Amino acid sequence: MLNWLRCERGQELLEYALFLPVLLALILGIVQLALVILSYNTIGDAARQGARFGVISDNADYPDRIKAVVYQVTDAAGMNRADLTFVLPFKQADNQTIRVDVTYNMLLIVPISVVPISSSGRIPLRAVSTKLLEVR
Repeated sequence: MLNWLRCERGQELLEYALFLPVLLALILGIVQLALVILSYNTIGDAARQGARFGVISDNADYPDRIKAVVYQVTDAAGMNRADLTFVLPFKQADNQTIRVDVTYNMLLIVPISVVPISSSGRIPLRAVSTKLLEVR
């Protein structure tokens, strides 16, 4: 009877079962953070590319062309256009700079309670790029 009480069979399985959810949450959190950083870098690059395209070749007066460049970058990254909010590029009041503003509402895989998330489980990522217009 005493040997039966000291039996440790199944202890490893129990420890593994208790540790597995914590380990999975940690791994999914790291993957989610990597996806957020990737998406933020992509929209930052898209805003930069759009602003750069706008300052060369007098494209600042054609916001649809700049928007097409931004969409080209985000489409290549696999971002859904429905989740992008694009403020039409405009010349600043000084008429010397152009500003491109891109917002992406990213769907989170793992709900994180420390960031402001809408009821749809999305987090807004915003990138703004301002560049000087080239003078010829």
